Amino acid sequence: MIYIVAVSMLITLTAVAVFVPRLPAVLPGYAAMWLCRLGGIGIFGNDTLIFWGVATLIALGITYTIPRNVAYSRVGVGFISGGALVGAVLGMLTNTMAGIIVCSAAGVLMGGIAYTRTPAGREIMQFPSRRFFNYLGAKGLPSIVALSMAAACTVSLLAQAPNA
Repeated sequence: MIYIVAVSMLITLTAVAVFVPRLPAVLPGYAAMWLCRLGGIGIFGNDTLIFWGVATLIALGITYTIPRNVAYSRVGVGFISGGALVGAVLGMLTNTMAGIIVCSAAGVLMGGIAYTRTPAGREIMQFPSRRFFNYLGAKGLPSIVALSMAAACTVSLLAQAPNA
């Protein structure tokens, strides 16, 4: 029971942290996967944890190597992270990790394009341009990784729920 509560809190923290550029959202997501493993929730094997560990390191590397003004920028983060969140939730319907990742990535792309259609986004992002895709990668990849891990843990929690 304590694992279920702790994993639920980490999933919630991950979902909130993707909207706040100063918080590394991938860390609570990866911690939730480990707690699922330790608590016997879901079937996260060694290969899955290694894959998401490498993805977490890549996302953290991107976050900490980009210029500080880009890393802490909130420009379009609501659209990009919101798209990733909606995509991850829709990807959960496929009940596969690949579906979660692909739908989350599609959500990031659609969220970024939606932001470029706003008056502020049109002059800042200049879709389609190299600047747009660089910014989308810098902000979108950590969101995809974090929310895909959170969605996988959510599916594992839902699978543990008793049938009502």
